[in-house]
This record gives sequence, structure tokens and C-alpha cells, in this order.
Amino acid sequence: MALTGDWPHWLRDIDANLVVTPQYVVHGNIRDLHLIQPAGQPLPQPRTTVESLWAGLAERGFTFALYHSPPTGLCVEPAGNPEAEAAAVDFLKQCGVALGEPISWTELGTVLTRLTRRGHGATTAPGSAALILDYQSQQRPAGDPPDHDLHEFMLCALASVHQSSPSPIYNPVVWLVDRPSDLPTWLVGGSDGIRQISIPAPDLDLRRRAALLFGPALPGSPGADSPDARREALAARFASPRPDLTPAAAKVLNEFDQLATVYAESTEGLSLRAMSVINRLSQDAGLDAAHVDDAARAYKLGLIENKWKQDALRRRVAKAEQTLAAKVLGQPRAVAHAAAVLIRSTMALSGAWQGPRSSGPRGVMFFAGPTGVGKTELAKAITELVFGDPDAYIRFDMSEFASEHTEARLIGAPPGYIGHGHGGELTDAVRRKPMSVVLFDEIEKAAPRILDKFLQILSDGRLTDGSGATVYFTDTIVIFTSNLGVAGVDPASPEYNSQVLQSVERSFRDDLNRPELLGRIGDNIVVFDFLTRDIGRALVRDRYVPNVLSRVQAEHDIELTIAEPVLAQLADACTHDMTLGGRGVGQELDTHLVNPLARALAIETRQNAKITAITERDGRYEVILG
Repeated sequence: MALTGDWPHWLRDIDANLVVTPQYVVHGNIRDLHLIQPAGQPLPQPRTTVESLWAGLAERGFTFALYHSPPTGLCVEPAGNPEAEAAAVDFLKQCGVALGEPISWTELGTVLTRLTRRGHGATTAPGSAALILDYQSQQRPAGDPPDHDLHEFMLCALASVHQSSPSPIYNPVVWLVDRPSDLPTWLVGGSDGIRQISIPAPDLDLRRRAALLFGPALPGSPGADSPDARREALAARFASPRPDLTPAAAKVLNEFDQLATVYAESTEGLSLRAMSVINRLSQDAGLDAAHVDDAARAYKLGLIENKWKQDALRRRVAKAEQTLAAKVLGQPRAVAHAAAVLIRSTMALSGAWQGPRSSGPRGVMFFAGPTGVGKTELAKAITELVFGDPDAYIRFDMSEFASEHTEARLIGAPPGYIGHGHGGELTDAVRRKPMSVVLFDEIEKAAPRILDKFLQILSDGRLTDGSGATVYFTDTIVIFTSNLGVAGVDPASPEYNSQVLQSVERSFRDDLNRPELLGRIGDNIVVFDFLTRDIGRALVRDRYVPNVLSRVQAEHDIELTIAEPVLAQLADACTHDMTLGGRGVGQELDTHLVNPLARALAIETRQNAKITAITERDGRYEVILG
């Protein structure tokens, strides 16, 4: 008799095959909760995998199930049922073992053999008991072969597949593992009588159903002041067909549906067990049902406070264009575009056209333009604007990740590989600072497998590290920089911006072979202009030379000034070639000012000085101090 009611698909799969399959390898999401609703039960109930297995077996008329794990030995399901326990004790006496005591693999093999054959005693009818074997993935560290006793037990289990009798259905053996590969290949693939069953992560619909169950426990949840209407509404939601509702219950049900949608969407990628923890977190932190998304965020990131919703930050980003323009000279168009993306990100409207919620990073920008024009400087300015510290960003030079094997540096080496357990540079950094700007310099130099990781970050807002833990990028601003699209483009052309965009698109499509990555970036490509000589002069006068004078003051306690004619001379000398942008201007300033100044200060020490002239002879510059 098949299961009736609402049961998980994986459990229905086991139930449907009890007449033909004696053993099952259940893998995947085995540590999660599952919603079980037998026929006649008004509401589904969250149950563990073992509890769910037993519930399905009980519907089939099974008397008991034996549960084994190395830490606990043998236990009986259902726990606390005198009849089931008595039947199990009677059976185990015939095997020479007892409940709740340590048991060897040899003794467990005896239990398995007796259980799976036609009859095992007068008190329990054939086909009415099962054996559940848990924590088998942890019995073979790093994929090592099983020791002798465990190998013999597994061989006994395989042999029993060919000797078991359905009579009328099998006494099944269920292996609970993380992955089928955690068991020897000769066991899981050596017989048609062993069926692999995958438990998937909960999808949106299942999380929504779970939210309807967990929602009433949230502070300030719908219908809190109308318990009768709440009970009627929830019972109707899980009834089929749905009965007519009173107006009060219909109102409560509508509010619960809205809450469940927000709850389910904010827990994308999480388990039902995690949702139950979020409920407790909401209660402990005093977050009501209207802020369940903040509770989900706190669970993911470990941060109760949501800085993105602070009024002070919103006031700062409202003036983002003016603030950023003061930091990055000569890029009004790029600054305006970046400011627009930043404001949209702060207001949680990135990807709003896709639906109520976006699972990707808080914001994404792609800075395209020639070298030395302020791309990194703008990333630092954004970081300072949002977080108050220009150095509070995570930077990766992708030229260091051009080889396929460097993927392990970013996310950590998987089990069995050198370096496993040391973590990944990217995943560890984001785990430590979940609210941050993550800067990937020169993205075009990254290995193809690393480009695939970027696609996952932009699509799902999360990344799985080498140890299997999930790191969330949902509160980060991800910035890519690149020189793509600049070569061969005329900086003086009125079509410069569109030419760069077209060239970037071609590079992603033809060179990188990742058009889908460009699709995730969308309209967030910020094009930087070549710097003009006037901007170069302004950098020398207003930024670079004052920085040099400040460094001299800080390092040597010398108050240094510079004559206006000398400053004008430097501005002209350092900007004769703007090919390398601001970086080239700075390198010229090293030659014309910093190097000769360092020599002069090493020879002569004084408290106050003024640079009155800079002379040149045979390519060697000298600073004259007055």
C-alpha cells in the first residue's frame, strides 16, 4: 500500500521500491528537516531524515527500525514505544547483542544478515523491520579504504543483497551518507539491489511551505490577536481541497502568504533546519515577522545590525557623486555612473526588475579603461564613502590567478588535496568581512575556472569553499577592473564610450568565451576616459606634491614648502606623456622631485626648508633648498 498524504519525493521513491530493492544509499541533504503530512493530519510536521524514514515505514506497517551509528551503537525507532522496543530486544537476543551498547562490525553484520533474511523470530512478522546505518561517510577519512572489520561488514551487506527475501516486501537496509563515493565503488555500484536516493536541497516552494509552519512562532506574526482565525487559515492552506474561509481567516491567510514569500526568498540556499534556527534567532534578537529577512541575513553573515539600512549611510550616498568626484579627478562620467550604481545598491534596488529579491551581491561594477586613470582610486573612494576607511576593501590581483590550480588559493583546496583545511584567500576574507568592497583587478587575466566562480558569485551571491562551507556575498559590493576594450580606441572620438563598451562585449564573447558573465554585469560597466594633460597638472599640484610634503613632515619632522615657479615647472615636466595616466605622472614625479629631494635631505638636515629650484644636468636632477 503506497504512502498517502504529502510526503517528500525521496521517501516516496524508497516506499515504491520496497518490493524490489533490499538496500538504499540515501545521500545529499541528509541532515536537514523534511515536511511530513500523512493523510488525515491537518498540518505537515518537520522531521529529521531518520524520523521521516520511520514515519514512512510505519505507514507500511513496520514494527520497528534499528538505527546504528558508531557513537551510539544500536537504537530503536520509534523511541519510547514499548511494543517496538520489546520486539527489537527479542530480535537482538537472537543475534547476541543488546540495545544502546557498543557493537562491533562483526556483530552488526550478524544483525544485518538475520534481519534481511526471510524470518527473524515469532514476535515479528517477516518484512516488518529495517536497519538504518548512519555516519558511514566518516568511517573512511579522506577516502581511505575501510579497515578489515568494516570491509568484512560491507562485504556481508553486499552478499545479503543477493540472499534477502521480499516476503512480501524487503526488510530494507538504508545507508545515510554525504556522497555515494563515501562508500566503496564495489558496494554502491556492484549490484542492482542497491538503489541510490538523493535528497535535494529545499526549493523555493518547499521553503515557502516551511515558512507557513514556522511563521506563527515569529514575534508579531499575522493573526497573533486572532488565534481562531490563524488556526483556520493555516489548516486551510494545507488542506486539499481548500475549504471556504471566514473573512477574518482569509485576511490572516493572505498576510501569512506574503510573509512566507519574503521568508522563503530571503532563505535562498538555506535548509529547513536553518529556517528553524532563524526562527529562534528572531525570537532571541527581538526581530518581528516584518523583519524576518534581517534575521535570515544575520544567520548567513553573523551580523544582527544591518548597516545598509542606517540613515547616516543613506545621507552619505545621497551625495555620492560630489564626494567621489572630489577624490577621483578627470572622470565626471565614470563617477556619475558609479555613484548611480552605488545609490541603487545601498537602497537594495539592484536587480529589482527580476522580482521582490535578488540573490546576488549588493552591488556589481565593472571599471573599464586605460591604466592609471583612477579605477582603483574610485574603488577606494567608494569603500571610504560606505565604510569610512579607504583601505577596508578586499583586493585581488587576478594576474596572480592565471593558472587553473590557483583556484584553490581563492576558495581552499578540497578534501584529499594538499592545503585542505587552510581555507581560501577569498572565502576567508569575505567570511571575516561580509560587508565589504571586493576588488578584482585585471579580471581578463584570471583562469577560466576562476571566471566560472565569478559567475556563481554574481548569480547566486554565494560560494562554497574547499571544506564545503558556504560563504555569502550578498552584502558585498563586487568591483572588477580591466583594460579590456581600450586598445585601438581613439580617446578623442565622440564615440569613445560606445566603442569601449562594444570592445568589452567582444572580448567577453570571443576572447574570454564568457558572454554569460557579461550578462550578469549588465549595465554596470563604468567607462573611464584617458586623462588630459590639464588633469595631470592638477594631480601634480593638488595631490601628488602635497602628499610628498606631508610624508616628509611625518617621517622627518621637516616642514617643507615649494616655490610656485618650481611647482609649475614640475606640473609641466611630469605631464609631457599621459600614456600611463596618473601612474605615469607619479613615476615622473619620482624622477624630477622625490629622488633628488631624498638625496638632499640625506645630506642636510633642517627643521624648515623651501624648494626654491630644481636643476638638471646630464639627466640628473637636483633640488635646491632655501
